[in-house]
Amino acid sequence: MAQQYEVVKGIDWRQVFPASVLTRCFRVAISVSVLLLATLGVCLTQAGWQLSQSVFAPAEGVPSEVPLVDLTKSEIAGDEPQNFWEAIENGNGPAWVSTQVCDYVDKEHLANGSIQGKYAWAICIVDAFWLLLVWSFVGGAITRIAVVQIGREERIGLQEAFCFVRGKYVSYLMSPLFVMVACAVLSLPILGISAMLNFDIGVVLAGVLWVLVVIAGIAIAVLLTGLFFGWPLMWPTISAEESGDVYEATSRSFAYTFQAPLQYFGFALIIFVMWVPGVVIVQSFAVLVEQVVFTVAGISGGSTMDDVQQFLKTGAMDTDSPAGIYALGVNIIGGIHWIGHAVADAFCISFFFCSSAGVYLLLRRFVDQTEIDEVFVVDEKNKYGLQDLLRESAENAATTVTDEGTD
Repeated sequence: MAQQYEVVKGIDWRQVFPASVLTRCFRVAISVSVLLLATLGVCLTQAGWQLSQSVFAPAEGVPSEVPLVDLTKSEIAGDEPQNFWEAIENGNGPAWVSTQVCDYVDKEHLANGSIQGKYAWAICIVDAFWLLLVWSFVGGAITRIAVVQIGREERIGLQEAFCFVRGKYVSYLMSPLFVMVACAVLSLPILGISAMLNFDIGVVLAGVLWVLVVIAGIAIAVLLTGLFFGWPLMWPTISAEESGDVYEATSRSFAYTFQAPLQYFGFALIIFVMWVPGVVIVQSFAVLVEQVVFTVAGISGGSTMDDVQQFLKTGAMDTDSPAGIYALGVNIIGGIHWIGHAVADAFCISFFFCSSAGVYLLLRRFVDQTEIDEVFVVDEKNKYGLQDLLRESAENAATTVTDEGTD
């Protein structure tokens, strides 16, 4: 009896090793469209923060001007400016992040009840809400591009991503706020029962009802834990699912966080291992490009390139340098290089959103047994609404009548 042999012509690594789809995150994160979106989000965030500072800061007490946040350097504990890797090596990573976000907030004013403290709290609230407004749109567009490219291996343009996010922008915006509102509602019984502690008889009543305080505290802790670990999965949920809304984003992110914590941690570890060399590659490439430009242009540019380098390092030129049109040209060249640095720094954000999309698709496959490529796309059947269908039907009917009259 003749033996039959089957030749293996290929291996479907998505089925054998599903986590291999995470390798596409880097490719999507360095794409031009995603990097431009991340850079736009960074610039809008900084511009909004500076505007809120100028509007809410009083004439005295809180500085009236806030420099743009430099994502590569920061002053920590009175030391010289450090970049991210130096801060990590010195054990100042959390302080570096805190300084980048809240370097303009006077913590002494936040601790007291002075007028400056009220201004500082107003600035923090406005900045947090502006951050959510900006990244609900930008992050939603990045995750939409990422889930389609990672899951379906198809490309979509910026216009299509913007149209998709525009239709679900309220869901992107309200998903994290929904959990915060729920926590605020659950805190009301705690505040009401704790107010009884100001009276003797109220202490007895509070003791009887204190079990409700414990239950509300447990519920708030669970919600905050789910929000802290699950919010990166909320926007990919809305971007990938046809029925993606606030409820869908909240329920899926909490379910995947609590039902598959080990898988979530494993995928996050893989992402971190990919992120570190990715940042090194992107930053090194940006530095290489800048060094090549300065070296080649310095041959014929003379001292002008020295002024550009001085402007990039300190934000100003030498006092001996001429002003006027010359200064304007140096500022333009320096601004272009600043944008290049911003694009390189924005890679960290773009990679975060792209990796969140990849992790969501993998967790959905593990928990719900849904294939990775099952990502909702707007096809020709779903592109039109009721009004568009009625208009198209009326136009077709009018065309038919006209053709019949002509015959």
